[in-house]
Amino acid sequence: MSGCCGDSAHEHQSHGGAHPGGGIVLQIEGMTCSHCQMRVEKALKSVPGVESAHVDLAKKQAVVTGIADRSALVTAVEEAGYSVAA
Repeated sequence: MSGCCGDSAHEHQSHGGAHPGGGIVLQIEGMTCSHCQMRVEKALKSVPGVESAHVDLAKKQAVVTGIADRSALVTAVEEAGYSVAA
């Protein structure tokens, strides 16, 4: 699967966990530019129940708060052209 930059060499994988302040943390691999960052953030914010989504390009990490189901977040990321590790 290729990401926003059209480079199939990108590996877009992430794993999730709980953020110490609440919410879900997804470690996103393969983001290389601000466009990747914005694309993932927009996809996560589109999920019903998401109160906030912040994607940090330097840390390659997304922190999502709200009542959204993790599987819905994974689906949104996959539909944006990335994959999420189980």
